[in-house]
Amino acid sequence: MLKKGLSILALAAVFGITLQAAESHADKYKMFPPAKEGYTRYIVDVPKTENDHDHKVELLIGKNIMVDCNHASLSATIEEKPLKGWGYTYLEVSNIMRGPTTMMACRKPKVEKFISVYAPKQTLRRYNSRLGTVVYVPSEYEVRYRVWSASEEMFTAEQR
Repeated sequence: MLKKGLSILALAAVFGITLQAAESHADKYKMFPPAKEGYTRYIVDVPKTENDHDHKVELLIGKNIMVDCNHASLSATIEEKPLKGWGYTYLEVSNIMRGPTTMMACRKPKVEKFISVYAPKQTLRRYNSRLGTVVYVPSEYEVRYRVWSASEEMFTAEQR
């Protein structure tokens, strides 16, 4: 009887720890405000690495658009806003519009392609596996991302 009770207690402890881990992961972003009307909140969570400083995250904020052979891009206002009382920040994207494009004559028909905002100073972010990047974008847009990694190889600059 005692053995059965201890087994149940051990199982409950393991189950409780598992639930706690799941809850703490889900609650990790509860301090961030919900998306305001007309916006969607995206969270870019990246896995832990040996050294987060060897990586960067590039945010691709955009949508699928019919385009021809000309280069297409979007422009936007991207604000980094503080999360008051927490020391964290989040990004809010607004005023997204078609950016500059080339004006070549195209022979091929238009195709649907994901076009993103070009703003490398705001969209190339520090890789942080402990707390992801929170981004609020207008609902008709989405957030995708790429991870950039440094190679182990180093080069020596020339002295001139």
